[in-house]
Amino acid sequence: MPAKKKNVQILLSLIAFCLGFILSCKKDVVATPPDLGYNYYPGTIKSYIIYDVDSIIYRQVQGDTLSFHFQIKEVMDSLITDNQNRPTIKIIRYKRQYSSPNWILQRVWVANKNTTDVEVVEENIRYTKLAFPAGAGKQWNGLAWADSTPVQNYIYANYDVPLTLNGNYFSKSLTVNQLYAGNKLYYQNFYEQYARGVGLICKYQVSYTYPNTFPLDSGKIIGGKYYVMNINSYGNE
Repeated sequence: MPAKKKNVQILLSLIAFCLGFILSCKKDVVATPPDLGYNYYPGTIKSYIIYDVDSIIYRQVQGDTLSFHFQIKEVMDSLITDNQNRPTIKIIRYKRQYSSPNWILQRVWVANKNTTDVEVVEENIRYTKLAFPAGAGKQWNGLAWADSTPVQNYIYANYDVPLTLNGNYFSKSLTVNQLYAGNKLYYQNFYEQYARGVGLICKYQVSYTYPNTFPLDSGKIIGGKYYVMNINSYGNE
């Protein structure tokens, strides 16, 4: 066999071998599923989070304030079924004063986590807390289930950013801006923060009323509330 022809056959054999090797390697590659942010609300049964809560009520009529400092413990108690036959997380909320070691039952809430969102029923109002896939800039109606309530657009203000809160470090967190509005007569700012593998780590709700007098004094609060709930600790029971 001429040397030239033999070299061509060897080259073709090498090409065929390489192609076969590449194709066999591709068969072994497992596609990584997209990260939709589901673990920002793990919903792990028997997990709990303890929050430090600061609450101030500004009483317009009395012209004074009431301040409260306490702790809330939320326990993902069990998995039940709601009236739509959906898997539902039963959340038991406890409250205690800093001076007391005893937790007192406060509320029972429920949550539904599915492929598109997380819905939490708080005081008989269903809120769409998170929307999937999660990502900075995504918007949705947080009160879509409340028929008599105007649209309230929630938006991811940031996504997968590190955050240290109340001495706890979280490598990946997100912020959901829920409400921001105001003028010289009032101010409102509601947002929540979540961490991967943990869930809700902060609830911030401020709603102030300013005097309707002349000259306007927007620095004086005459009514409203300040409510901040920051994570203290978390774990599993």
